[in-house]
Amino acid sequence: MKEMKRTTFEISQFGRRLGTRLEGEAARRALLDALDRLPPDGQLALSLDGLDVLSGSFADEAIGKVCQLLSSGVHGDRTVVVYSPSRDLVEDLDDKLAQRKLAMLCRVGKGRAAWRVLGRLAPPLVETLELLNQLGYATTKELADRLGIPANACHNRVRRLAQLRLVREERLDAAAPSAQYRFHAIVA
Repeated sequence: MKEMKRTTFEISQFGRRLGTRLEGEAARRALLDALDRLPPDGQLALSLDGLDVLSGSFADEAIGKVCQLLSSGVHGDRTVVVYSPSRDLVEDLDDKLAQRKLAMLCRVGKGRAAWRVLGRLAPPLVETLELLNQLGYATTKELADRLGIPANACHNRVRRLAQLRLVREERLDAAAPSAQYRFHAIVA
């Protein structure tokens, strides 16, 4: 699978203290425009640098609704991740994503900071996502073997992760009905 195109989107362009749904609506339109300009497998990296406040209302309207659209498949295989200078800045976003039963990946801090999941993701899915992020890519069978679970259970996990746009899937062959897939991490 070729390397995806990543574009950074500075949320601070809408202000330092983002609080209302109205502000979030304007930001959502700009986010969707930025997503549309990406190639079908591109990634939009939302930077929260320069923000003092990111309220739940703004976060839900701008980012939560974009994640909802992504998980519905409207924007193909495009993905969105968040870069935040601090954990407290993403607390409201975390809550709003959980309310929507969505999840996204966030890197808190600078340098080689660890990725964490914002929103709601069941522990078995987190376990699978963390393993795939460590490996970079793997087939369902490889993941199942490493996790010590049946392949069909692993398949259900990675399918859900792909639906949430937390991983990418690549079809390896066209043999129906049991096509083979490789799943790729969306973060380095």
